[in-house]
This record gives sequence, structure tokens and C-alpha cells, in this order.
Amino acid sequence: MATVAQKAVKFPSPRLKGMQEFMEYVQDPVWKPSPIDVSLLKKMGNSKGKEDLTIKALRFLGIIDNAGVPTEEFDNLKKDYQPTLKQLVQEKYSELLSLFPVTKIKQDKLVSYFGEPVETAEYQAKFFVWLCEQAGIELPSVEKKFHRARFDKKKEPVNHKES
Repeated sequence: MATVAQKAVKFPSPRLKGMQEFMEYVQDPVWKPSPIDVSLLKKMGNSKGKEDLTIKALRFLGIIDNAGVPTEEFDNLKKDYQPTLKQLVQEKYSELLSLFPVTKIKQDKLVSYFGEPVETAEYQAKFFVWLCEQAGIELPSVEKKFHRARFDKKKEPVNHKES
């Protein structure tokens, strides 16, 4: 029964374009809507169709609370973006960062760490790598272009035998 509780952390898998755009807004000194929720992101045209994934990522990082209200970390990002993000990454991904030395982290190890399904794990890994990049955490062994497993799926050969 202990195995059910082992994977308590649900790592976010937002699309990077939406997160990049959102974090650019966060860095604006006067921008602070409340609540920050799916409807706000839709009005902004941010994360089209994947707004819920962006909201989950913001909650995971502690940038907004469960009601979508910006937290102290939201304000800290405005004041000191990179150091604040570095602290958040080190806190939220502490188990991963203690398991692998940052110089040895590679895409396949990240995808394996995040688990199944592999397509989701790839988005989780891409997000982690992007966060590290934004936070100034160097991952020298991670490939610059992520290989996607969905492109590895073999198509069934079509049998065109005539009867």
C-alpha cells in the first residue's frame, strides 16, 4: 500500500509559449490582476486551449494561491526575477535536484523521473529545463532540442493484398 502514496507530487506540464508570455507580464512592475485564473488567461489570449495547465504550473510554483490570488512570490518575482525563480525551482524540484547532479541531468533521465505517460513526462521535463534556464541553473548535459517520443511511434504497415 505504501507505493500508492510515493508519487504525491504532481509536476506541472504547461506549454512553454504560454508560460513565457505569462512570466513576461509578471516582470512588468505594475501588472497584478487578481484572480489569475483560466478566464483571465483566455481574455489575454495566453496558453490557448491549455490555460488550465498554466494555472496549475503557477500554483505549483507558489506564484498564485488556490483561489488565483498572487502570492508574496509573485511580488518577489517582480522585484528580483531570476534569484526568486531559482529559489522556487530549488524548493519545488528539491528531490529531483538531490537525485541527479545538475551536470549529469539529461532528457532521458528527466523523462524517466517524471514517469508515465511519456508524452506528459516530456512536457514536464521541458518545463523543468525552461525553468532552470530562466533561473540561471545550468544543465550542460541536457540536449538543446528535445526529442519527442510521439515521433518514434511506428505506423502499422498496411497490407494491400488483393483477394
